[in-house]
Amino acid sequence: MGSTEREVQFKDAAKHYFSSLFIYGIILAFISFCPVYNSTIGNESFDYITFFVLYYLLYVIIAPFIFFILKPKSILQSKSVAVIEYFKRQVKRTNSTEEFLNNIEPNEFEKQAFMSFFIKGFFGVSSMILLCSNYLPSLGYNIDFLRVMFQQAQQYMTTGDTGGGIIQYIIDTGDMWLKLIFTFTLVIYSISYLTELDIFRNKIKSADTTPLGVFSCIICYYPIIIFTNQVLNLTEQSLLPVDNQNMLTALYIIAIAANLFSLIAIIRLGTKAGNLTNRGIVTGFPYNIIRHPDYSMQICYIITTSIPLFILPAEETGSKFFIILGILAWVYIYYLRAVTEERHLIKDEEYKKYVEKVKYRFIPKVI
Repeated sequence: MGSTEREVQFKDAAKHYFSSLFIYGIILAFISFCPVYNSTIGNESFDYITFFVLYYLLYVIIAPFIFFILKPKSILQSKSVAVIEYFKRQVKRTNSTEEFLNNIEPNEFEKQAFMSFFIKGFFGVSSMILLCSNYLPSLGYNIDFLRVMFQQAQQYMTTGDTGGGIIQYIIDTGDMWLKLIFTFTLVIYSISYLTELDIFRNKIKSADTTPLGVFSCIICYYPIIIFTNQVLNLTEQSLLPVDNQNMLTALYIIAIAANLFSLIAIIRLGTKAGNLTNRGIVTGFPYNIIRHPDYSMQICYIITTSIPLFILPAEETGSKFFIILGILAWVYIYYLRAVTEERHLIKDEEYKKYVEKVKYRFIPKVI
């Protein structure tokens, strides 16, 4: 790629702008016609195609101001142009097999460019669709429900049954609290994945392009998670009902606490949150205690929400052996995500210093 020392010219901005329009247009066409999005993620309450068309048009209108007037230096390292140049190279006439094979193999910058667009198109689109189809439409209802249930709990307490009121409130509102936490989590992820701006300090410094790194991430997302859940025999429900109210209350408290702590970790990352990318190293709480607080809490949540499967009759849950196997598989997936993520981040000198200070990945003083 060209040197970033020279000034950005009009033709540089034009190449970047029109290359970006073309690539994002291809992504828009794919998500508009992909049957997986329509059948498994799409929801009648959210027209995601219209949303992304408007998002694309907004880019068409605002981007020229940024590229042609502000002329950021990043244009000289345009990932959009790199992708277009790669495909142009594929249709170039070659005279030898060796030259043909050399053209097929993308260079490192082109790999980074392809991965950046994949991250936005896969993780960003999935997060936004899930947020707008499953969570935002019921946000107002959930908040009102929590308020009404809190008022009922207060009535319990006025009768002297404070403990009973608290237990009933947790049981009645546990799922709502979890949905509220998931909503805020998806808001952060959606903003992070669909933006890459200096003002947000979330420019992608590098992306993990290894097959194992990619696989360990996409296995936790739609549409892959549909197949994953079937193979691992785990439910997507938050908690299965159990007869013992005290146990159910305890399970809800642990599940809510785990997801709340996970949300705190994601808030700390802010617009740097996301998979497969290094957008800058974060070392504040809770990352000053363990290196992967989000993954630790996800493992805790999976184990907690699987406990009722061991309590219910076998005919309702299937073989306990497969339940244990499923739990172990999910624990291993998050472990794999952590180690592949670190394999990529450790190339950053700042992250090397961070690892020297924060010794443990998941549990302080343990592992």
